[in-house]
Amino acid sequence: MLWLRLVHSLAGIFWVGAAVLLAVFILPTARALGDDGGRFVARLMQRGLGPTLGIAMLLTILSGLAMYGRLSAGFNRVWVTSPHGLVLGAGAVAALLSLLIGAAVNGPATVRLAKLRQVAGAGGGAATSAEAAELGALQARRDRASVVSAVFVVLAAVAMAAARYF
Repeated sequence: MLWLRLVHSLAGIFWVGAAVLLAVFILPTARALGDDGGRFVARLMQRGLGPTLGIAMLLTILSGLAMYGRLSAGFNRVWVTSPHGLVLGAGAVAALLSLLIGAAVNGPATVRLAKLRQVAGAGGGAATSAEAAELGALQARRDRASVVSAVFVVLAAVAMAAARYF
């Protein structure tokens, strides 16, 4: 159980920190910088932040599920519906929602943005108005989803920290 807690805590700390850093500081700044900011975010994700964040998410979720199963004695209904179990369960749901948003919205939008930037920059000139409109829409979608995802993962962390008091 100690190893599960260690993995869960460290991966969760990384996930929460990276999500908040991206949503509050990096993405808004990159958007304000325009094309240069977009290239920076694309390079940041390619250099390993994207895959590392994905691994941290999965490690957090899997170790949390394993610990929840052990604490609940095999998902015993009485324990799961106790105040402690409900708070941990709510935190788990918030974390899963954050993971779902990251996998279903942020990941595909980031990949599409990178491909669109390559196509737009291939001719050496500026992006066409249609490409610029799509870039803007994708960035806005990714940025909004990043904020929502960060809120959910922070709520998950708060629930995990507070659960011991219920």
